[in-house]
Amino acid sequence: MTKEKKKHRYRHAEGKRWIEIRVKNPNQLFDARDPAPFRDRDLDDDFVEYVLSSAKEFSLSTALKLVIYVEEGETPLLSKDSIRESIRSYFAYQIELQQTNLKEFVKRSQVFLMIGLVFLVVCISVAQNLQVPEPPGAIGILREGIVIFGWVSIWKPIELVLFDWYPLYEKLRYYQKLLGTEIDIHFKANS
Repeated sequence: MTKEKKKHRYRHAEGKRWIEIRVKNPNQLFDARDPAPFRDRDLDDDFVEYVLSSAKEFSLSTALKLVIYVEEGETPLLSKDSIRESIRSYFAYQIELQQTNLKEFVKRSQVFLMIGLVFLVVCISVAQNLQVPEPPGAIGILREGIVIFGWVSIWKPIELVLFDWYPLYEKLRYYQKLLGTEIDIHFKANS
């Protein structure tokens, strides 16, 4: 499927791409296992995954609108405003969690890198202090093995510091985008 066809899956109106969702009743938007009060309840995992994956189909600069169609009528407990507030509250909480996770990840990566660098220095020092006879034989192989082991020990920490943080950062940016996205809710009786 071409990128152009994929974007046509989403309605384009009011200068925004619409992420549209249909549910029988508004409770389907929330995690039924969560015992928290309604406004603090987690959103349903499938709902969040759908919204997040739909948002990722567009660049962060693309304006989005979340449109939810509910087959049942509006109730005082599950009003448009309370549903909007719950969705925004959920994404605000996810932003806090993601920021904390990202900070912890960066700290842990730096610690792993420091440990790896110290280990590399130790391995190189040990290898340089080994007296290698001519011909090198088993001691020469051991010396080269220690050097290689030292370099391999920093492979993963360097990967963490250089690359592995980005998916966490990208998810944070999409949560921030979704927090600011307009949410429109249509109940059957109020359409």
